[in-house]
Amino acid sequence: MRRIPALAAVAILTAACGTATAGPAETGTLRTVFNADPSSFDPALTQGQQSFQAASLLYDTLLRRDDGGTLVHGLASEWTAESPSAYTFTVRDDATCADGTPITAAVVAASLSHLADPKVGSTWKNLVFGQGDPTITAEGATVRIALSEPFTTLPQGLAIPQSGIVCPAGLADPDGLAAGSVPGAFSGPYTVTDAQQGLSYTFELRAGYDAWPEFATPLTGTPPKRLEIGITTDQSTMANQILAGDLDLGQFADPDAVQRFTAQPDLHQYTVTNATAYVVFNQRPGRVFADRQDLRQAVAKAIDQNAFNAIFSRGTGDVLRSVVPSSFACVNTDTGLLERHDPDAAAKELGGARITMFGNTANRQFSGGADYVYQVLADAGADVTMNKVDNATFWSTIAEGNADWDLVFLGDLNSVGSISASLDRVLGPAVEDGGRNYSASDNPEGEAAFADGLAAADERSRCAAFERAQRSLFERDDIVPLAGSPLTYVTGPDVTVSVFDDYVDLATLRIGAS
Repeated sequence: MRRIPALAAVAILTAACGTATAGPAETGTLRTVFNADPSSFDPALTQGQQSFQAASLLYDTLLRRDDGGTLVHGLASEWTAESPSAYTFTVRDDATCADGTPITAAVVAASLSHLADPKVGSTWKNLVFGQGDPTITAEGATVRIALSEPFTTLPQGLAIPQSGIVCPAGLADPDGLAAGSVPGAFSGPYTVTDAQQGLSYTFELRAGYDAWPEFATPLTGTPPKRLEIGITTDQSTMANQILAGDLDLGQFADPDAVQRFTAQPDLHQYTVTNATAYVVFNQRPGRVFADRQDLRQAVAKAIDQNAFNAIFSRGTGDVLRSVVPSSFACVNTDTGLLERHDPDAAAKELGGARITMFGNTANRQFSGGADYVYQVLADAGADVTMNKVDNATFWSTIAEGNADWDLVFLGDLNSVGSISASLDRVLGPAVEDGGRNYSASDNPEGEAAFADGLAAADERSRCAAFERAQRSLFERDDIVPLAGSPLTYVTGPDVTVSVFDDYVDLATLRIGAS
């Protein structure tokens, strides 16, 4: 685990730009911003990074990520993988909900059953439990999960914020849970005490909360008592506020903004690969790319990965060879599987094709990347319409099976740390059928290979299967890999935050740590 010196969490963007306000060491309050409103405070229904970060503060999970892909105890004091289809978890006996309700095995089982319920419609169900149907039961202090189909990454899925444990008060009031207005819903260290959509959110540390995980490198310092979170996509303004001392933690995808901090010895930076960008096609009946591998191939030929990356990350991101970075296990390394940039060949197929694009305005990088894709398609003669929306709307819209789009590029945040968590974005059941496949593609060969990988007990067999699945995607031109999305956290000297590989855990923010 790496510890980032930090000043952390919240910003009201109307703060004065003159004398810096008192810092977190004096006030216990940390100031930061999200790039959009949380889509929902029900962790099972969250969409977008800002929603995942909120869930990580408000809800505890059975397990937690540590360095090197390892897992540590969260609400589970012990866990056992009896087989790829059967798992048991012993729930610790000292954790409580925000309203004082003990977090028992029955509470955990009820929350996980909510996540797995097809009526809830969570796009994270398959990420946590795989493509089968889970049977979740509680007996004494033990939660048992039996899967109808083997799924070896279940423990990793139970460490992501989307599998956060919702307490009984929240499950009893779904509307209030989604709005964040049920104080007793929260199982994690913080509660929502104020929510003004489009403006700001305030989280307060729960009095007496003491269910912190024991990471390999122990946490030091004091948890912030209060998090004040503003909403903005203006990274220049964020940089100004950090330099003025009015903001304690900023997250920057813009290399130009990051460059402003290089001569600031009291500020600290850490860059992670936050997400991977790749093109996904809507292949539902009636859409332009349905049953048209030739058109999908033409799009791939129209796009120059290096030119995209120059706009998207100023060339600081890694050019991809698949849906995940090169650091992931089982990732494709054969560049010969990718289409070569050939705008003339693209123009022969795309001329006159009517394409509706959906763009994400989460920051200048995603907006500029969408502009690049739009332009190369238009240059190839396609009749392109592009609709740009904020981050939360982007993800919630493409999660609808009947939404009006033909092509998007995703900023895929793989919080599980396994390639399977990105492959099922374009393989398996469609989102409207309870899966995670945004494209609704029909790829039996790839799906069979993917299922073999999920069931494989050893890494060699798993990688062989996942490599076959990736090959099928390239042969069908179901995806166009683009680039990794670097994200730089800039903080001050008063606080630390823990970083596990490329995952930043905001619940580990600490004031006064060395």
